[in-house]
Amino acid sequence: MRRVKYFLLLAGGVVLSLTAVLSAAFAALPITLLGTTTSSGQFPYVVSIARVLSSYCPDCSVIVAESGGSLENTKKIRSGEARMGSSVAYIDNESYLGRGVNFKDKPFHDFRILWYYQKSLLQIVVAQDSGIETLHDLNGRPFSAGGTGTAASSLVHEIFDILDIHPNYFESGQIEATNAYVGKKIDGVVKIGSAPDNFVVYLDDSRPVRFLSLSQEDMNKILKAIPGARISFLPMKAYEGVDYDVRCLATYHGIQADMSFSQEEGYRFFKAMWEDGKEMW
Repeated sequence: MRRVKYFLLLAGGVVLSLTAVLSAAFAALPITLLGTTTSSGQFPYVVSIARVLSSYCPDCSVIVAESGGSLENTKKIRSGEARMGSSVAYIDNESYLGRGVNFKDKPFHDFRILWYYQKSLLQIVVAQDSGIETLHDLNGRPFSAGGTGTAASSLVHEIFDILDIHPNYFESGQIEATNAYVGKKIDGVVKIGSAPDNFVVYLDDSRPVRFLSLSQEDMNKILKAIPGARISFLPMKAYEGVDYDVRCLATYHGIQADMSFSQEEGYRFFKAMWEDGKEMW
């Protein structure tokens, strides 16, 4: 136990001396939650999750830190550099099974998914003025597969290799890719997110986009090579002016944690998110 003296100077010039008795046993445990880049639409949602956990699990103080994305977060949890981080189901599957370009032959089971909270679509968009109408038209064209080192970029490189599609990749972060697209230096970009996604809306306002859909043949090849892949549809009218359905890959955004949390702690986090703090987020 320690005594801490606080002094408050009131407007009238009267100084009040307050004594607070604090117990170290009840000090909030600081936990860093790795989020995404601040430019991502997922970042404020992860911040709201941290607020919920801090509010309804008073012995925890959860602070969000910007990161390069879910792939970076997974690598840090595998290496012991982080305890919690935002997550993408596609990468979680690769990490657990030890497959794909990132974790081939290196399965990792010492993590848990606290929850998934959103289905996200792999949205592949190109400029309407580019003349590109199918995925295979991207061969040799300047194209951003998503932020360098992100889950989106990893997934796009893998499926394009499967489909023998080889764009002229523009490797950069999301902000640089945005500027390159608007400035007509590249013809298309990728975004994993819900629909409508604010990033895609911004691109469309600046330089109208066309969504590229997977053919049935391409879909079959992907599902055979990537057992954990999921197919979904971006529905007609999800974006203004889009009067067609788009077949695309789907994954889920969530929160992952290492094994240092007890089952009881995991339950308290889950209850805080889905019951106590639901109105907050």
